Amino acid sequence: FNRTPGATARPMTARNLMGQIDGTGNPKQTDEDFDRRVFVPASPGKPQEWMEGGSYAVVRRIRMLLDDWEKLPVERQERVIGRRKADGAPLSGGTETTEMDLDKAGPDGRLVIPDNAHARISSPEKNGGAAMLRRPFSFHDGIAEDGTPDAGLLFVCWQADPFRGFVPVQRKLDRGDALSPFLRHEASGVFAVPGGAAEGEYVGQRLLES
Repeated sequence: FNRTPGATARPMTARNLMGQIDGTGNPKQTDEDFDRRVFVPASPGKPQEWMEGGSYAVVRRIRMLLDDWEKLPVERQERVIGRRKADGAPLSGGTETTEMDLDKAGPDGRLVIPDNAHARISSPEKNGGAAMLRRPFSFHDGIAEDGTPDAGLLFVCWQADPFRGFVPVQRKLDRGDALSPFLRHEASGVFAVPGGAAEGEYVGQRLLES
């Protein structure tokens, strides 16, 4: 579950507690627009000038209703997500890193990646290119008072502007994500994380001394 970037020399996409590979569609540092999506650009003379080179982190504590989830057959779980559980490949075919074919239909004429599949609704293609760098962590705090696992995901994502990253994607998810019945969002926050300090400076200096 933890062989992720920064944790090993040969990282793999992590799995969450639902058993799904989680984070396949993350922006990559080699992408031409990676910096534009993740880091705040220079804005001389504007109030947010102090955030140049920083990033906005959205943090959410998401409880997964694992007992309900595990009652679903694997085939149904895969249609909820839009990807195969075994290897994370899109239901349209290929491997984990194959781009989703959102227009592909099966022999019955239905879209192989359903209209309400989590991967479809949250994809940049369905959100005007909105993207964020996700770095989630699984948690398990034992058994809740109702007898179900108090477990889930500490969701963390980074972006240059939450209104062009997290917010439009979440609004889409709110309107019909097939995964929503299996989740409970228990806490949320947005944090401004200043950029790194140059030699002789300290983190946040431009804000604190402005």
